[in-house]
Amino acid sequence: MTDTPITKNFTHPRIYLFRMFLFSIIIGLFIFIIQENLIKAFLANPIINSIITFVLIFGIVYIMLLTIRLFREVRWVNNFQNGDYHADIGAPPSLLAPMATMMLDHKYEITLSATSMRSILDSISFRFDEAREYSRYMIGLLIFLGLLGTFWGLLLTVDSIGQTIGSLSIGSGEAGEMFEELKSGLESPLSGMAIAFSSSLFGLSGSLILGFFDLIYNQAQNRFYNELEEWLSTVTEINDDRTDNKINFYLNKNIKDMSNILLDLSSTIKNNSKSASPDKTDKLMKVMEDQQKSLYEQIKVQNKLIEEIKNNNNNN
Repeated sequence: MTDTPITKNFTHPRIYLFRMFLFSIIIGLFIFIIQENLIKAFLANPIINSIITFVLIFGIVYIMLLTIRLFREVRWVNNFQNGDYHADIGAPPSLLAPMATMMLDHKYEITLSATSMRSILDSISFRFDEAREYSRYMIGLLIFLGLLGTFWGLLLTVDSIGQTIGSLSIGSGEAGEMFEELKSGLESPLSGMAIAFSSSLFGLSGSLILGFFDLIYNQAQNRFYNELEEWLSTVTEINDDRTDNKINFYLNKNIKDMSNILLDLSSTIKNNSKSASPDKTDKLMKVMEDQQKSLYEQIKVQNKLIEEIKNNNNNN
């Protein structure tokens, strides 16, 4: 653990929001260029295509709001690092609520254990994943709507072809009339194909666009998470479990030995206090001196263990 935590400010996520706006402008220009053909494809199945368009716009706005929410998280951490714990942020941000509570309680001297650090990071990672579940669902929903329109159009096509074939009368009539009947009968199957392919076009294109927005947000999220992990590692105290277990074993052993020595000393004093003869008094003094030497040895061992603990903490 470093003595002075690194106070490098976090990267502001505005660059990722700028990429989203830039990509939106590119998509808008592309739509403007092919607007006539796009309108025809849209009108082939206006119901499903309208739903697809609504889900796409809602998903884009939702992902942008998630990115904007990172602004507050970054600002709070930067202010905390700079020693300004409540400037321009109000209540702690929602994503960092567990960490904020722990940090504000120890804002003058921050030291986290490895377990606490991992718990904080796991909590934040879970909140990130929970927020992204909706965007992932909307990406899958766009694909589903595209496939729904596709199968709907194919069903209409197959049904129309069956009706057209059934309505043809080969035994009577001229060839020209039969051709006209066939041509008019194929209008419905072709219309069904337009429904199928237009819905597939809008659904897959929408999922591709929304997936790219989700990718940009994922980059912003990972950048924030990695920088947070690096900063928390500078205020985390890492202990070796094997060293701790070894030290605890010797400490418990020495404490037990000292307790036995004190019990023996107490028993000796009690047994010899009834008689006050000089010989017994000398014997008692000798026993006490021996016990005192043993206590001194135990104290030396304890002091040595304390020094080892301090050295291990300084090295970490």
